[in-house]
Amino acid sequence: MSWLSNFLHPEKGYEKGQEQLDKYYDQSQGYLQPYNQYGQDAYGDLNQTMKNLLNPAQLQDEWMKNYDQSEASKYAQGDAMQHGVNAASSLGLNGSNTALNAIQGGVSRIGAEDRQSYLDQLMQKYIAGAGIAGNIFNTGANTANNMSQNANNMGTNSANMAYGKQNAQGNLFGNLVGAGAGLVGSKLGQPQTTNNWNYS
Repeated sequence: MSWLSNFLHPEKGYEKGQEQLDKYYDQSQGYLQPYNQYGQDAYGDLNQTMKNLLNPAQLQDEWMKNYDQSEASKYAQGDAMQHGVNAASSLGLNGSNTALNAIQGGVSRIGAEDRQSYLDQLMQKYIAGAGIAGNIFNTGANTANNMSQNANNMGTNSANMAYGKQNAQGNLFGNLVGAGAGLVGSKLGQPQTTNNWNYS
């Protein structure tokens, strides 16, 4: 009975086809959605990063709020101070402005280098993080483009299915009429023969 039902209702084939389209479309979009979401999330970080880099003075001030001199720098300053005092003492310059200025200059240089190293390291990490966010965003953008193409293709395929379903009965009827007309035509087109009966 199933084959007869399928024969008399060809539109059901289009319905089954649409079900398969829906199933695999939903699966494929579901697989892609997380990457699309990651890209959208990364956009906010990238946008803020761009704003920060366009205002480097404010960014530096913000970073310096969390600056804490490294132990290595503190040790280097103490060592420089001690060597400077010892050198000034050996030259008989204890307490002289020249010696104190030289010692202070060396200590300040060590501190400035430590602050600059802190900022350089932060910037390297910041740029590396921005690069990672950029890669994630690009992956999300490409994924969104693929999802859009999938949606367009799905729309085209579904429209074709709907059109086929709508016209399936009419096509079946037309094919049956055409087949019947073809059979009748082929019979009519055959040469007619007469039977000569011999009754003798």
